[in-house]
Amino acid sequence: MQVHGSVEHNGCGRARGLRFWRATSRCVVRPLALFALLILGGGLLSAGQATGESEPYESPRPGTISHANKQRLTPLIDRIAKAHRVEPALVHAVISAESGYDPKAVSPAGAIGLMQLMPATAEAYDVTAAEELFDPRVNVTAGTRHLSLLLKKYRNISHALKAYNAGEGVVDRNRRAVSYLETRKYVVRVIKYYWAYKGRRPGR
Repeated sequence: MQVHGSVEHNGCGRARGLRFWRATSRCVVRPLALFALLILGGGLLSAGQATGESEPYESPRPGTISHANKQRLTPLIDRIAKAHRVEPALVHAVISAESGYDPKAVSPAGAIGLMQLMPATAEAYDVTAAEELFDPRVNVTAGTRHLSLLLKKYRNISHALKAYNAGEGVVDRNRRAVSYLETRKYVVRVIKYYWAYKGRRPGR
């Protein structure tokens, strides 16, 4: 996530900031500069077409989840999560909060796709071109690898999510006690999704 204002760029490159409007942890827009990434060969390339699928994905309204996309993408997400030893429920929770399962989601700062990755950050995970991030497989693989790295570093889901949202530097400088309201709300949202997908309540 890349953030602005008082929050910094972290390893995942998500667009964040205290002044950045976001109804429920995401705001899906398509800036012209990044929208142009989808224009290939004079035609609009949908996320479904990018992965060789005939049917395009839904574009859910900001603050909502596309359950059709979720159902369609779940086998892929689960497979990638297990391959990188991250709980599928946690990856689904992050995707729910970040993009609502919209592979075409683009933030104002340029974070792309299901797990909202910045192109510069994705380079660390073998993504060499920004348009690749519209491919669900590429996006979820890079995002899950980054989440795995944060989980190993902090050994705590809440701390890892703070770093995913606000940046590792912010978390480290503040001894993991990040005070940004936006980040705190983000962590609560993801954790709620996480427990819901696990079919449990916190503390059970």
